[in-house]
Amino acid sequence: MEHRVTIKEIAAEAGVSTGTVHRALYGKKGLSEQTRQQILDLCARRGYRANSAASALKRSALRIAAAFPGPQEENSYFYGSVWHGFRRCMAELDDYNLEVLELPYYPGTERGQAETLNACFEQYGGKIDALLTIGPTEDTARRAVQRYSSAGTPVFFTCDDAEGCGRIACVQADHDMAGRIAAELLSAQLSPGDAVLLCAGDVHTPSHYRMAAGFEAYLRENSVPLTLVRADGYHDKQELALRLRRTLAEDARISGAFSVSARLSVLLADAVAQMGRAGQVRVVASDLFGETVRNMEEGLVQNILYKDPAQQGYLAARLMGDFVLRGIQPPAGVHYVESRVIFKSSLAYYRASGAVCP
Repeated sequence: MEHRVTIKEIAAEAGVSTGTVHRALYGKKGLSEQTRQQILDLCARRGYRANSAASALKRSALRIAAAFPGPQEENSYFYGSVWHGFRRCMAELDDYNLEVLELPYYPGTERGQAETLNACFEQYGGKIDALLTIGPTEDTARRAVQRYSSAGTPVFFTCDDAEGCGRIACVQADHDMAGRIAAELLSAQLSPGDAVLLCAGDVHTPSHYRMAAGFEAYLRENSVPLTLVRADGYHDKQELALRLRRTLAEDARISGAFSVSARLSVLLADAVAQMGRAGQVRVVASDLFGETVRNMEEGLVQNILYKDPAQQGYLAARLMGDFVLRGIQPPAGVHYVESRVIFKSSLAYYRASGAVCP
């Protein structure tokens, strides 16, 4: 059997204590950067790997809480994939003695983000070892998150960031860049004098307003000869659907459209179909799930801007796990997941990779 190098052997060869080796491996304070690097280099040369899983079994379980919108109905379009990514990471960390609390919440109800987080905090007396959630947009939810960070719980965000919450890191799409990508794509497909419809979403949700801002900035900075028609709104589905249909019926110049969110992408495609504008309006939808795929196959959507929510959930969980299990500080406060443009001809690839959320 191949000999496995031990921490004692590393310490003896380096001329330091095993405690010093442990501090070097896990980024702990108490030694110089030069000493730390020398120990890490020695570990690499000798092929030493810290057995974090074995160490985890010697301590009590770490309690990890994850709070995302429940993946039901319209929330499943995007957040079903976020949950999938989070669970994939937790499966990889199954040997590390974690107690995982899944906290689905339902915006706009009595079981919203604030209520769900507060209930968890009170149930466990604030004894949560890490929290992963969506950056809050409401003051009540912001205060709920602050309860955790003030109690010393490491807080991580995914999908949307929020200031003043004491979070350690956030994993999200580069929303400004995503908006610019959509604008550049449509600018290349439309003719001067055409109008482009922007479904700008909720003015209080960072992913929405930053994507919309990026879209508008690209048109303005590049003097694109298109008329922008902006449709704000998100929560009142019926009112927005009526407004989209009326806008498409009244403005024949509209030859392109972009939606900043998954839910709005369904409304937009429905409006295009109901107004008989399929094939006349080039639609760039957001996110990859059953409805956008079907709409693309039926010619209602020409491109999908894929922000990989599963990867956002996975990477945020991975950063959180590295932090609480190994003491590894995230390399940056914000980590961006790449946004990609999907064409009908590339759908087969994403299906085969399991990226399409049902």
